[in-house]
Amino acid sequence: MTTPSLEEQLQPLFNEIDIKLQAIENSAYLQRQDPEKTINQLAVLVNECQNKPYASLMQLNIQGTTELCTRFAALYVNVLTDVKHTLSLNSVLVLTKQKRFMSYVFEVSGYGGNRATLQMLLQKARDKKTKHLSDNPAMVRAVLLAGVGDLEASDLVELTLENSETAALLAIGLLLDRLPLTLTGDAGRTFLLEEYNPYDSLRPLDQYRALISNIWMLCSYSTSTRKHDIKKHLNNWFKRVHKAKGIQAKPAGSVRHAGNVDNKPVVAVIAETFKSVHAMYRWYAPMIKRLRQDYYLVMVSMKADVDEQSISLFDEFIEVPDDEMNLQPVLNQCTPDIAWFMSVGMRSWGISLANLRWAPLQTMSFGHPATSHSTEMDMAFVTSRVFGGPGVVNENMLILESEVGNVAEAHQDLKLPPPPVLDDSMVSIAVPCNVMKINLSFVTALKEIERLSTKPVRFMFFPNEYGVGHLSTERRLQKYFPTAVVARRTGYEAYLNLLNQNHLALSPFPFGNATSTIDCMVLGLPVVSLIGAEPHSRSDYDILASLGLAEYCVADSVENYVNGVVRYINEPGLLEELRAMVASKQFMDLHQQNENEFSDEMCKALNWAYANQGEVRGPRGLMIEAQGRWKN
Repeated sequence: MTTPSLEEQLQPLFNEIDIKLQAIENSAYLQRQDPEKTINQLAVLVNECQNKPYASLMQLNIQGTTELCTRFAALYVNVLTDVKHTLSLNSVLVLTKQKRFMSYVFEVSGYGGNRATLQMLLQKARDKKTKHLSDNPAMVRAVLLAGVGDLEASDLVELTLENSETAALLAIGLLLDRLPLTLTGDAGRTFLLEEYNPYDSLRPLDQYRALISNIWMLCSYSTSTRKHDIKKHLNNWFKRVHKAKGIQAKPAGSVRHAGNVDNKPVVAVIAETFKSVHAMYRWYAPMIKRLRQDYYLVMVSMKADVDEQSISLFDEFIEVPDDEMNLQPVLNQCTPDIAWFMSVGMRSWGISLANLRWAPLQTMSFGHPATSHSTEMDMAFVTSRVFGGPGVVNENMLILESEVGNVAEAHQDLKLPPPPVLDDSMVSIAVPCNVMKINLSFVTALKEIERLSTKPVRFMFFPNEYGVGHLSTERRLQKYFPTAVVARRTGYEAYLNLLNQNHLALSPFPFGNATSTIDCMVLGLPVVSLIGAEPHSRSDYDILASLGLAEYCVADSVENYVNGVVRYINEPGLLEELRAMVASKQFMDLHQQNENEFSDEMCKALNWAYANQGEVRGPRGLMIEAQGRWKN
């Protein structure tokens, strides 16, 4: 009996997508329906194809996936080349929401990219110039199709000169590209982040929420020095939403909690994502357990982002409604003494709440390690090693002295892979980071390492992409590194087994790693990183320094980063010595500890901040140190 091929096993999924695509194709090609209807029909199917079970098929490099992507791309060509029809603002919005998927399917399809269609649209646009870009149907379509690196500087400048809702959506679409690996792409993203503020043109409507939130978080991964400035404008959009909806907090302390029998101060803990299998849980569960000794803890989250285990850490749970921009039900159930955001940026409602004055004292941690630029955020917890100097973040900073190395909890019942048997004829290098952290500067450094190495180098990327986005990412990366392995998203133990097949790991820059570095330490796998000024450029350093590895694993310039990795590869025995040193740290022994000094100090620092709110909420730029406050 023969085993069915992968294509045969997935045939039922292919058939389901095929039937749905045929219905859209018949309407678009045979009935020649209004393009707006085709755009909306595509939106429904695109959403399905980016989630299970269809995404499981769409991420595989098989003939069926190529065929489906080609048919999707052909429908986009049909819609976008009909320049006689002026797209409504709603259609521009719907296509912008599909923009990533659109770029993915063009890359994976038989078209091999969007170049031919884009050039045709740009030519049509230049044949018929208009006063405003949004009045030119061909140019609007070209920008909708283009990646941030596909347009000339003059086109971007023309876009920025227009202050309209359409222009704002087009600019947002260009900033959605998570992997701009060209000079023009990197420069275009920097230009749009630094020089363009169209966001006052966007009405405070719910349908813009996902796009605004996406850009709010994505800007952190740019190499631009002023990348966070855009948050000031996006934060104002959220405040306009609050005003339009009449959302406001109740008077402080006006809501009593029946379960708070000891009359402890109430801390609302904003958990944008906190399932017990998530990295956020591993980092923050020890802190929450410690805080609960002194505070009545109320968890605020969407039900889909938590589970029973994570909820059980708290005294009370408040559910954010599915209509997440309507925060009034949350505000009505609690008037906390302190609001603590474990992260800001992972969810729309979290960003929205961070721009409300809900509690007398509002604090954050760098779960998403970047400044919020919110006028309502009073302070941020930061370790002495993550602190990169004054003016780096917008919030006042409470600087904790304790080590962070043993903060993250180990996975329960974790099965570690056996020691690897590595092929020393080549050097296998893991790059365990989300696709958003990969940029042109980092790729250039990897190419230089590859060039200077006396042994063949094979990179193994872990971009954490799913669906057709994985295939697109794989193709982009393999253009630069033809021998690279681009791993699909998988379970944690399978991920560790893949990670374990490498001689060393490299952390990206300027946005480095934290949990991935912990994962490498669990395996005894060396990590080389680059230190910068921002919190997200110092998290690797914080972990590695706590284990006495900073001198060997942390570079202070791109040149030293490259040369350090090359030295480990080219000097006989040096990499083996580094691997032995990392393994000797016995990280798992430390990793199993449930109590740690960091959580104790954080609680003491919060106690001090609560008692000294006037000092904490002083003018921005304060650096509040432990000595003389919560440590003597």
